[in-house]
Amino acid sequence: MQTYAWKSAFRSAICGTVVALLVVSPLSTANAKWLEKSEPRLPVGVYFQGLEGSVVLSLTLDKSGRVTDTRVLRSSGHPALDELAREAAANWRLSPDAVLASDVSQGRVELVTFKNSNPPKAILPDARPYWAQLRG
Repeated sequence: MQTYAWKSAFRSAICGTVVALLVVSPLSTANAKWLEKSEPRLPVGVYFQGLEGSVVLSLTLDKSGRVTDTRVLRSSGHPALDELAREAAANWRLSPDAVLASDVSQGRVELVTFKNSNPPKAILPDARPYWAQLRG
């Protein structure tokens, strides 16, 4: 009976620690001082497709603040946007004094949002794509 109570107390302590880390994590990310954090550029093909979405990345950093590894934690639903986010994040650099020990071992979670604020217009007014004209 004592073993069960001890295990229950241990699990509660672990859960409390995890919750505390999750609560503190956004505060440490909000105070991050990025030296280089350029927005991903949309290639012409992606721009004209009108793709939008958000990608959640896990970034592993070294002690100097350079990104050493990127992983997609939550996809945007478009592989092209996921790859653009990973490529852009690979060039980011965080201030060395803002790097936490968890950034080096576990990684830092970052959100990259793609929003096409100025969507392309049709080249000709009332123009329909070729494949739509074939259907009728």
